[in-house]
Amino acid sequence: MKQLLWALAALTALIWGWKEYFREIPHLEQPGVLKNFQVEERDDFSGNFTVLDKRFYGPARRVLYATSPWVGAFNDLAYLSNMDVLLGQGRLASASIYRQIDFDQHSRCYEFKIQPQSGLQADTVRADSMNISVIAANERIAKQLRQLKTGQQVQLQGKYAHVMQLKAQQHFAVGMNIPRPRPQCAIVKITSIQKLSG
Repeated sequence: MKQLLWALAALTALIWGWKEYFREIPHLEQPGVLKNFQVEERDDFSGNFTVLDKRFYGPARRVLYATSPWVGAFNDLAYLSNMDVLLGQGRLASASIYRQIDFDQHSRCYEFKIQPQSGLQADTVRADSMNISVIAANERIAKQLRQLKTGQQVQLQGKYAHVMQLKAQQHFAVGMNIPRPRPQCAIVKITSIQKLSG
């Protein structure tokens, strides 16, 4: 029994290590990533943020034998952007404040519950938080995104992006399953990441 527990602990550690340090994040310089997508840059995106959380996504439809994106008809946003980063600024840049909020990232957006006695208003949380579905401009940015940690302060630069799946001419919109009033959720192409702390 003791050996089984050690084996399970080792397996858990391996899975955690893979998730944190080895999961591949697609980037725009990777061959085939843009075969099925058109990315149109919009307004500038920049600012100093605190990383509140991050979440990885996979394609909605599972396949038995995965192949490379440039071979099949891969049209899920996760083939272009498989990671969301929840960011805080203003009042939510402070750990003592954002720890009073329970965030739930899902549907390429998020919902939240404010803990009683916090004194925070929902409008303040919506104004000072944002979920971005990140598109990495290159391999270096993909590696930096993978290494982001909760509580870390970063300076991000990039462009808001409008993404269309070419074959179906489908535009991707994030956060549409979240009830109104919706928080801020967007697809963003990241071109620069600078660690400010952590």
